[in-house]
This record gives sequence, C-alpha cells and structure tokens, in this order.
Amino acid sequence: MTVFYLDASVALRALLGHSRAAAVWIDQVTAQEEHLVVSSRILRTELTRVLRREGLPVSRRDEILGVLSLVPVTEGVWAAAEAIQPHVKTLDAIHLGSVIAAGLDATIISHDTTMLAVAESLGYPTYDPVAEL
Repeated sequence: MTVFYLDASVALRALLGHSRAAAVWIDQVTAQEEHLVVSSRILRTELTRVLRREGLPVSRRDEILGVLSLVPVTEGVWAAAEAIQPHVKTLDAIHLGSVIAAGLDATIISHDTTMLAVAESLGYPTYDPVAEL
C-alpha cells in the first residue's frame, strides 16, 4: 500500500477550484484501493477557517475529509513538530509532526516549497501535483 500525506496547500487548491491538477490527483489516488491518503486532524480546522473566510458552506470540507484518514493531534505530534530543526511554519511543522509521530512511511504531498524542502531533509519523498499542469 502506498501512503500519501496531504497538506493544506494542495487540499485547499483542490477544494476551492484553484488547481484542477490538485483535484484530479486527489480523485485519482483516492479511487485506488492500494493507496491511502492521510492528513493531520488540523487539516479539518484549516479547511473550516478558509471556508468561513470565503463565505462558503463549511460542509464543503467533507469533499476532501471524506476521502482521507486523519491523524489525531497528540502530545507526540506536538513534540515531533517542536523537534524539527529546519525552519518551517507552525502549521506545516504540525503536519510533518503528524507524519513523524504516526510512524508513517508516506510521500508528502504539498505545493509549499519550504514544506517540501523540509520534508525531504527529514528523509520523506515528496510530490507537488499542482506543479504538474
């Protein structure tokens, strides 16, 4: 089974229609049983906040959340996020801390160049579906 870890930079572009490539990637990968797409529970909050800001129904977050497995934000996630040495924004550190604390052997899916660089420095393969089209 291939595990992919989805961050907000791709999830939001797909949800808001800002990147057809991101939406197609999510649809194609989640349609295949041999793939598992996961994210941190914090993604739910990120999607909610952006949908509220944009005046869109919060229920739209289920378009993304309904095809993911979520990693709970635990003390282990906080500790892993705090231990990351290279600079990365706080929410991105929580996303990476989720991967680390859950012990996932995952490819990090992001459109954020800093997130991708830090993930690679931590030994994770990365992929940016937004850059494909």
